[in-house]
Amino acid sequence: MKKYASLLLLFLLCSPAAPAQTRHADLWLNGPWEYGIDRNYTGTTLVPGVPMDATRYTEGRLWYRREVTLPAGSWNAAALELKGARFRPEVYVDGELVSSQEGGMIRSLHDLRHETLKPGSRITLEISLASLADVPPADASFIPKVDQWRSNCSSSLWDDVVLHLYTNACTDRVLTDCDPEAGQVTLRYRLRGTGAASARITVTDGPKELLTRTGTALPGENEIAFGYRGLLREWSPERPVLYGLRVELLDERGETLSDWQQSLGLRRAAVTDKQFTLNGRPLKLRGGTVVWHRWMRDAEGREAGYDTIWFRDNIVRRLKEHGANLLRFHLGVPPERLLDLCDRYGLAVQYEWNFFHGMPASRESLMEQYPKWFDLAARHPSVLLCHPYNETEGEQLKTAWSALDEIVRDYPPMLLEDRDVMHIHKYWWSLFENLGLYYDSADQFPKAIMVDEFGGNYLDGNGEMGGYPSIRESYMRFLGRSHTAAERLHHLDRSCGKVAEYWRRIGAAGVAPFTIASSYADGNHWFLGPLRDGRPKNVWNALTVLWSPQAVSMDIWDCNFIPGQEVTLPLHFFNDTDRRSTLTARVEITDAFSRRSFAKTIECRVEPYDKRIAECRIEMPATCGDYILRTTLLNPTDAVKYPVVSEWDIRVLEAKVPAPVAEAVLHIPAAETELLALAHRLGLRTVPDPAKADLLLLGRASWEGLDDCRRTIEKAVARGAGVVMLDIGERYLGQGYPAEDGQLGPLQGVARVTDPKITHYELFGGLSLTCTEAAEPESHIHPDSVHTELWRRLTPRHTALWNGLRGGLIVPAADFDVQGLSREAFSAQWSRRGADIGRMEQGSYYAYELCGFFAFDSLPNNKALTQELRRKVEFLVEDAPALAMSINPKAPVRVTDLGSGYRNSARGSATELVPLAAAGKNLTRTPVLRIGFGSGKGCLLLSGLLTAGRLDAARTPEAVPCPVKYDEAAVQMVINLIENALENSAGSGDSKR
Repeated sequence: MKKYASLLLLFLLCSPAAPAQTRHADLWLNGPWEYGIDRNYTGTTLVPGVPMDATRYTEGRLWYRREVTLPAGSWNAAALELKGARFRPEVYVDGELVSSQEGGMIRSLHDLRHETLKPGSRITLEISLASLADVPPADASFIPKVDQWRSNCSSSLWDDVVLHLYTNACTDRVLTDCDPEAGQVTLRYRLRGTGAASARITVTDGPKELLTRTGTALPGENEIAFGYRGLLREWSPERPVLYGLRVELLDERGETLSDWQQSLGLRRAAVTDKQFTLNGRPLKLRGGTVVWHRWMRDAEGREAGYDTIWFRDNIVRRLKEHGANLLRFHLGVPPERLLDLCDRYGLAVQYEWNFFHGMPASRESLMEQYPKWFDLAARHPSVLLCHPYNETEGEQLKTAWSALDEIVRDYPPMLLEDRDVMHIHKYWWSLFENLGLYYDSADQFPKAIMVDEFGGNYLDGNGEMGGYPSIRESYMRFLGRSHTAAERLHHLDRSCGKVAEYWRRIGAAGVAPFTIASSYADGNHWFLGPLRDGRPKNVWNALTVLWSPQAVSMDIWDCNFIPGQEVTLPLHFFNDTDRRSTLTARVEITDAFSRRSFAKTIECRVEPYDKRIAECRIEMPATCGDYILRTTLLNPTDAVKYPVVSEWDIRVLEAKVPAPVAEAVLHIPAAETELLALAHRLGLRTVPDPAKADLLLLGRASWEGLDDCRRTIEKAVARGAGVVMLDIGERYLGQGYPAEDGQLGPLQGVARVTDPKITHYELFGGLSLTCTEAAEPESHIHPDSVHTELWRRLTPRHTALWNGLRGGLIVPAADFDVQGLSREAFSAQWSRRGADIGRMEQGSYYAYELCGFFAFDSLPNNKALTQELRRKVEFLVEDAPALAMSINPKAPVRVTDLGSGYRNSARGSATELVPLAAAGKNLTRTPVLRIGFGSGKGCLLLSGLLTAGRLDAARTPEAVPCPVKYDEAAVQMVINLIENALENSAGSGDSKR
């Protein structure tokens, strides 16, 4: 705030004073104002700013007051411009109401008519603002209910206050319509008042006057056009050429009545062949996001955000120095001075209204406020994308477009959400979603795509998890039960950087991860330590390969390799500049001590605005361990001040066979060719007769032929042999593998399964398995909280992203439930879900389940309990709206008869159910289970892990996108499953280990 106050003081001291006999003047009224609730003034605050608790509604109307000395002269009209006054501002002069308007999230202009408004007088100016609590949802400036818990909810003068004095008439809007093909610009300027004889339009370049034209000065709309070739240059992020524009209204004597001044940038944005163009040239948008009004919720955010110098140096300039050309202002317009910075420094702007998860505004309010929003956009050449709502659908969209269709016809060509651009919100590898990678090309989409929300792994300045409700369960999903700040920051780097590279590689028109600055409750920021220090997190460096106009990206998602393995690495060379370039990249592999085990340099010639793919043959290190595969562009553009580096974590390992497995005798059916090849390569002992084996190793072929091997499995368990069944259940692979070609799935949320497919499998001895379709597959598995045996000779890093399949899938989109347990095992299974074992033993007792939440009762049809359970889930969705993407409160409630299940469990053959691996949010999914059958018996291991296709090193992957591939970590996991089954089986009488 000190910086901001100093900057404000300097601005006021340097502002020219109004002439002694002025006919027009602009008085900037920023600075100290008195303020208080319900006109009880209790303090002084700086305007613009947020004087009250931003986490709460203002308790009553917030009033501001200051004395204003008006300049002498002959002016006879005044208008007060409130660039940001939330909410529903009222303006008072000397105690009397003179103007009021709805809204507050955009500029409002108030005509001031009062007898004391005279040249040379001194007035008391008051501004009264409604509390958000009193703003009706029909007002387009209403902050959505679903955003209030994470955003600024207070009332304030949050942007500049300017008093415009003029004589008879003034300009209140200028629209610039540039036609680069014709080299012509049309200026449309709108007048308030009467009495002007003509308009003088002047374009300047600093002190130099470039052209002057005379135009009409009729009340309402006026227009003038002129050619600019050879005189004016066009604006672009690479060359942000700005001119000064003045529209002076003159009387019949040629004296100035009013003087409108703004920046002028000539540009026209369009979409051609699903890609953006600017001034007829290709434009790839590459940037980041600031959620201004959420950011203002926190004191730390307000201190930095209202410091224009801080914002310039730490966000605008930093983005430019990393090569970015876009800044998205999410959910509302920022203070105009920040748009000025984007104009000046060359950052295209994605410009947004504050509608979020719905649009409750009335059409009348939209017709009132949307034009003001477009008017402000028209002042700024940086505004290229207009986003009038966010994640809204249904009937409310019809209302919005009913207004938009009528409004936009009066404005120059613009790029609008949905009409021209699809905005993709896929939070892969973060808050809501697994690592998806569902698409192969941007051409799969019907329109240009702007990928502007991903990377939601929100961390504060210390690398601690932010306040978003589901952030902890998401980090647990990817990093396990315990993780350090360094590990979280590294995951932030990878989830933003690698997914950003992916979208760039497949040809998205624009890419902007989430989020540079937002509130602690939702989004946090990309800085370490106190925000005012401006110390960037490494995620900025991880994103340079997205932002740099010239870059090289490695197309690799595989992680696990064997020593000395040779790999073909596709390299994507990007050239988003207007000149042909030969790009040079260094590919290297280094260990934790930056020791290089491989290095190669590769060159690629790339045409302007183009991409080329080159292949580089690399060799993995000979020593097992963790490494970094890195590609660095050696000759980036001069404007990029940071290294352009694409990195990927790789692991070199060699599966080890422990003695118990090496000594055991296995039976693998003849149909399991991949498992037989694995056993042969590892030197495992196998026999064709299952009765002579210590363990049966069964794969997908056996599962699909379960009827033929059920009796064999039962006999093996009965005589004490272990059984390992791999790739069990249904292999649903999620949204990346649609049932029909061309299905894109939800583009602004997670796929939901409202009517899941449920498949029931009879195993043996009354034991059965139910497989229920889930919304998503998983790319990470972790040890159970108690049983960690499967991670011998493995680390959690080895069980993240196995080779092949989209997103390195390890667990299918299916959940498993075992029936036929003994009473002890059945009770243990349900007690973990909250059931009362005593009531279960008594008889009539039922479980009600909805979206993973449970309730219990003695009646099977308790409607009140069903409604209570549904209300609980609805409350969770309302409290954390993002959960609505994966939780459906309207799904059917499943009722399970626990009393009957407990009684039937007396005949259950399984005495023990042990989860051996965990996956998913909160690690609630158990893809690997061990079932025990008591003393003297063998055990049964059921594995839903996607190991088929990953176990035969000699197998050639299919010629399809993202085929399943050999993975040494998957091999080690299968070995460990065998070992675990052997350790927990009594042993065969026919074969001694």
